[in-house]
Amino acid sequence: MNKALKISTIILTVVLTIGGFVILGLFGFTRLIYNQRNCTWANIDNIEMHAHIDIPKITTSNCEYIKEENVKIACFEIDTTTVDIDKYIQNNFFKKLPLATDVKFDERLKEKSNLDELRDSECFFYKLDSHNGELYQILLNGITGQLYVYIKYND
Repeated sequence: MNKALKISTIILTVVLTIGGFVILGLFGFTRLIYNQRNCTWANIDNIEMHAHIDIPKITTSNCEYIKEENVKIACFEIDTTTVDIDKYIQNNFFKKLPLATDVKFDERLKEKSNLDELRDSECFFYKLDSHNGELYQILLNGITGQLYVYIKYND
């Protein structure tokens, strides 16, 4: 084997090894975020991963993780000066919440969002689903930009 081929083989091996470690590191970092349950570090990223939603620029947030129930309830105030709420609703596939509906939301989510008092204003949009044994419920007040998220984790 000539010298140039040996050098090329060594360089290729080093590059592939480093690339493999980078990929493993990114995968591990992503899993770390996915498994976060507290409301401090990587909270928004964790919610985005579990609830399959993009959380845009916000002005305030409030979050609570209930360890005994493995439930996270978070409230965000979307910065409506920089975010087009109508476009946000469309891009995240929210559905308009009808006045008369049999959609059941967690009582704490209803309480935080004042859903029962404000339902007549027809300003609420929702998104809910279960995925891999997890349940998520999202309410959005299309007028105020208040976003309410409930996640019941599987693990």
